[in-house]
Amino acid sequence: MRRTCVVAVCAMALCGCGGGSSEPPVTFSDLLGTLTNNDSIARLDVPEAAIVTSFDPAGGNEDYNHFLRDGPAGWKVLADLKGPGYLSRFWFTSSGNSKPNTRIRLRLFFDGEKEPRVETTLGEWCGGMDPFRPPVASDEQYCWFNWVPIPYAKRLVVMAEIPGGEQQHSFYQVNYCTFPRGRKVESFSGQIGAQDAKRIDEIRARWAQGGMQDLPPSIMSASKTVSLEPGATLALDDLRGPAILCALSITPDFAKLPAAADRERVLRDVVLRIQWDGASSPSVAVPLGDFFGSVWRRTRYLSAYFGLTNDTFICRFPMPFQSSARVSLENEGGQPVSLEVTTGWEPLNAWDAGLGYFHSTFSRSTPQDVGRPHYILRTNGKGRYAGCLLGEVTLDRSWWILEGDEVMVRDGKPVPFWHGTGLEDYFNSGWYYQNVLARPLHGLALKVPFRIAQYRLHLLDPVRFDSSFSMTLERGPDDASHGWMESTAFYYLEKPAAAAFAVGPAAERRPPADPLVEGTVMTDLLNYERFGDYRGAREYIDEYLQLRPSFPFAALLRLRQIAYTEKIEGFEKAKPLYEKFLAAETQPQAVEQAKLLLWFHESPSNALATLYTNPRARLLFDGQEVCVSDGPDRATTAQLQVGPGRHGLAIQSGYQPYPDWVQAGLRTHGGFVGTDPTWRYKFNAPDGPWSAADFDDRAWTTVGGTGVKGPPEEPFVWIEPNAFVDMQSQSAGLRAMEDWPRERRHNVFRKTIEIP
Repeated sequence: MRRTCVVAVCAMALCGCGGGSSEPPVTFSDLLGTLTNNDSIARLDVPEAAIVTSFDPAGGNEDYNHFLRDGPAGWKVLADLKGPGYLSRFWFTSSGNSKPNTRIRLRLFFDGEKEPRVETTLGEWCGGMDPFRPPVASDEQYCWFNWVPIPYAKRLVVMAEIPGGEQQHSFYQVNYCTFPRGRKVESFSGQIGAQDAKRIDEIRARWAQGGMQDLPPSIMSASKTVSLEPGATLALDDLRGPAILCALSITPDFAKLPAAADRERVLRDVVLRIQWDGASSPSVAVPLGDFFGSVWRRTRYLSAYFGLTNDTFICRFPMPFQSSARVSLENEGGQPVSLEVTTGWEPLNAWDAGLGYFHSTFSRSTPQDVGRPHYILRTNGKGRYAGCLLGEVTLDRSWWILEGDEVMVRDGKPVPFWHGTGLEDYFNSGWYYQNVLARPLHGLALKVPFRIAQYRLHLLDPVRFDSSFSMTLERGPDDASHGWMESTAFYYLEKPAAAAFAVGPAAERRPPADPLVEGTVMTDLLNYERFGDYRGAREYIDEYLQLRPSFPFAALLRLRQIAYTEKIEGFEKAKPLYEKFLAAETQPQAVEQAKLLLWFHESPSNALATLYTNPRARLLFDGQEVCVSDGPDRATTAQLQVGPGRHGLAIQSGYQPYPDWVQAGLRTHGGFVGTDPTWRYKFNAPDGPWSAADFDDRAWTTVGGTGVKGPPEEPFVWIEPNAFVDMQSQSAGLRAMEDWPRERRHNVFRKTIEIP
């Protein structure tokens, strides 16, 4: 019962439900506990969250520069919050250049004071100063954010000094939580002591590992292997309460499904249902994969509450129940499925009325729903919305569908209490995202033109309601985008109720048809690599080629599979596979690349370099040209010999209108070096000494930021397959952070590297 007691004590400390006027005030140190108290998401007696944003009050798509009011000259008031409460999330992005915007100044005024207790810059507040460092505060996915809770007793005014000019479009969101009136709160002092700084560092380390909570030593567990024939439903043994179902894991036996495509069908064919306290209808009714965070196909990552490791799906949402819990699985597909199911629960001495019953529902809308928003959730009763997972496939051949806002309405009020500024903004990102990543409370599980999956979890900003709640997502501006939107909502209610939406028949749950899927195979594989899931990439090639055996670049994909084997199991395991491939293959590009992969291992000085750019460009090593790139359709890879020591790696590129990018990677026996935002650049640098290893480029401009989207970046979709694993996924695409000069000869990006 240790973990349950911690949850209850934390709730009383924050809500003031136990001590009256003698109760100690809520402090900054207390609030830091919310960053790791995952179990508190099941509580209904928590502070109430709300949001202030820059959304367009006219209902249009200009969700920027709508500030609360003007401040002193050059300053804008973003939020004026009345206490007692705390700021739970700060988010900001802009259409200006990333580098200058890190210097936008921020001020936080507490409790009516005339002078700010906090005066800093956007870059420092969001990842650029101790202890506000990634992943708790960061500059990533084209936005700046900070999750560290900042308490205020009476009032908090947040201001920003916004640069002038028509091109400065500032988007912002300020989430805050309000305590009951009379609750004592100690306002943030503006300083962070050594103990709290150490605690934030510990939180950052945990979040960097996914943020999933360890199971308590007192947990009770049971495992069962079940075989589900087509059309069969099987219920596990009922659990008796009061208790908390705190762990659920399911491992399908994919070895019994030899066809790769059949393995992915399991994710939508099998439906998970959970009933509480003998209710006649399930409160959870969701396809297996979507419930655990894998939309359409297996995606190996971990959030704070769900994920996939190896072939085991994991759920860590706390699920309290008073008398009983029944977990059942139904196979609505056409093939038998074998699964190992493990449940973990923790008994309670007595039922706690502050806890809610866990619910989850699946919702799908189609291109025929143009003109109507997508419903994430619509429910009645007292409860708490805990977050969602959303997958989208658009037919518009653009990311315009992401221009829709999220809107939340509660308790029958005519005006939304929550109105966002754009879909990716809600998922703690900006500008149509960059590349896949997983964080404890938000993430981008998939991004391929024009397919996307993302999640957001409301641990730190609890969205409570007393009688009703609805959340919709606009289908792009004016609900005009053509595409599929498929979501899974997670929420808690005071009493068990049926899942908000019917899960629908299996035939209507098939993954949406993607007309671009043949052109995006390389981007799919790069996504797997960014998650470190080389096994998943190898499996995806199996599935892809089973469905498209005549794909023109099949030989290169099969060769890349061998390269994944080398990455997973080592060169000695892969070497005979390369040799066998060479003996049988005749496709010229595949033969050439297989020879390069074997040549690399013939000498410690052998190295491979890849260049991928939109403008015409050349890669140079110590002033010598290595290879040339002609455009965005393919990456160029070349061999070179590299000795230990200090070297200069450079890219010389011509002018290219947006989207322009350069990307390079160098694989040596001492490690890998790729383009990243620490590279420096100079327009029209003279040919010659800039490429020498000892050249002083400290006066050149540092690229900064986080790199470009992808690459490739829309509207470009196709990359010709190649066999060189990690060479693109582990390198950032770069572009200059300023306009080209009038004389557009070339731009040089450069990095001094050390080869051991």
